[in-house]
Amino acid sequence: MTTTTTPLFSPDTCPIDTISCTRTDIDPCCSPQNGLLVLALQWDTRWGPSNAFTVHGLWPDTCEGKQLPNQGCDPQRSYTNISGIIQTSDPLLHADMTTYWPSNKGDNDWFWTHEWVKHGTCVSTLHPRCYGSEGYVPRQEVADYFRKILELREKYDLFKALAKNGVVPTEPEAGRRPKNTYSLKQFKQAIKNEWGVEPNVRCIGRRLQEVFLWFKVRGPDNYYLVEPYGRDSCGAISYQRKSTAAV
Repeated sequence: MTTTTTPLFSPDTCPIDTISCTRTDIDPCCSPQNGLLVLALQWDTRWGPSNAFTVHGLWPDTCEGKQLPNQGCDPQRSYTNISGIIQTSDPLLHADMTTYWPSNKGDNDWFWTHEWVKHGTCVSTLHPRCYGSEGYVPRQEVADYFRKILELREKYDLFKALAKNGVVPTEPEAGRRPKNTYSLKQFKQAIKNEWGVEPNVRCIGRRLQEVFLWFKVRGPDNYYLVEPYGRDSCGAISYQRKSTAAV
């Protein structure tokens, strides 16, 4: 009886500058198998710095824009205690996540663990096999996943992009239908002026909830913006000043 083993992966075998969702014959370590991803950035006036959107998550979708299973993609890597894993491996990353990725329910570990299990396990380029002959430290892909997301949040700084194009938070208003609003067109155009593509914008009533930025990937982890695949849920947008401090 013979047995087969999965060969070690070497990044040197990957084609240069492969674009996600353009090939089906490529190793999923070279290019994300679920190669259309959405970065969800939220605006909650109670949480996070007053001059920054906070992170909801980075969500891989199929190349057709369909969502993946709620239970994630790899039960063997459905780790718990994500906060502890990150604190141990990279305390500075943990501090940044506490600032820019807070749970609006006050339980960061639950929130981060949910995001890892449902979405992080679906990033094929972070499978342990993809670390190749250089060696793999158990669970290091967890910090790599969250670190990349915070890099994207910093690179695509929505607060600065909006302010640069004349869209700034307004004074708080009570009630469900604030009058001091921006149009959806104003909001989307401000972001397009900065980066060349529109986002999707989500609201609860008139209140801004989230902005979705859509990405494809060049190589294993070079994310670049693409036109949105989703829908907007806003008309008039109330983008109110936070009650928290700036950083």
